[in-house]
Amino acid sequence: MDIPVQSSFKSIFRIWKVAVLWILMILAGFQIQAQNKSYPFKPGEKLTYNMKFGWFNIGEAVVWLDPEFHYPNGKSKPHYRVQFTVTTASWFKVFSRLRVCMESLVEARELQPLRSDRDMEGKGMIDIRHDYFSYADSVSVKAYIEDIDEWRYHRFPNGNVPIRDALSTYMWLRSRDKSQFARTVEVRTFFSNDLYEFKMLPGQSTTHKYDSRKVRALEFGLVFPEGEYFDKGKTGRVVMSDDRNRFPLRFEIDMTVGSFVFELDEVEYMD
Repeated sequence: MDIPVQSSFKSIFRIWKVAVLWILMILAGFQIQAQNKSYPFKPGEKLTYNMKFGWFNIGEAVVWLDPEFHYPNGKSKPHYRVQFTVTTASWFKVFSRLRVCMESLVEARELQPLRSDRDMEGKGMIDIRHDYFSYADSVSVKAYIEDIDEWRYHRFPNGNVPIRDALSTYMWLRSRDKSQFARTVEVRTFFSNDLYEFKMLPGQSTTHKYDSRKVRALEFGLVFPEGEYFDKGKTGRVVMSDDRNRFPLRFEIDMTVGSFVFELDEVEYMD
């Protein structure tokens, strides 16, 4: 089977970074439920997904929420520590030996990021970044790119659509009530020194085969920004269980290099 990939591993590495962002966005927005204004995610929650590229199994992705709250830098407000990892299979040449580890400290009430760390490695290439967020009359991001020992500074005006990092966007979208997704939702996410904007489309009722049985489900779509990574008209698709858990059962990202597919494999709660 011919797989439409770019010839340079550097290009693949760059595209994979963007794919990681959209993976998180799709994971996030569709595990939502109202629980008397409390958040649906629970400390210690661990979601494991099998990953495919086209027809090929290429590894797994894990989203984990620390069981303990953190109080960084003497701050009185509690913060979540959330982690996202991707590990690819060594036999698959296109994405072999790619390892991704992302971690964020997210303020527990407003779900604003305080710090975001990312470590990506693959075939001798590394990308290590640390982003520090501050808030006043604007959103400021101080970014340190460790692998090239360089600081970069960004400032964005406040607006109706908040700016978050990838993992706090994940948590914020999950905190939304189901009724709030009856209309199109706009999202802005700072990732890898760029601001990404996309839209989530309203959900449609459907059924899905899961755990050897058909379950009620909802199907959503994402509209991605047209450009290097997404051709015009490219979208994402998510199927989530239509119950109190709202687990994403299957999601897809259609990029210029091909299609990524993720299937929920296991849900655990760790002490």
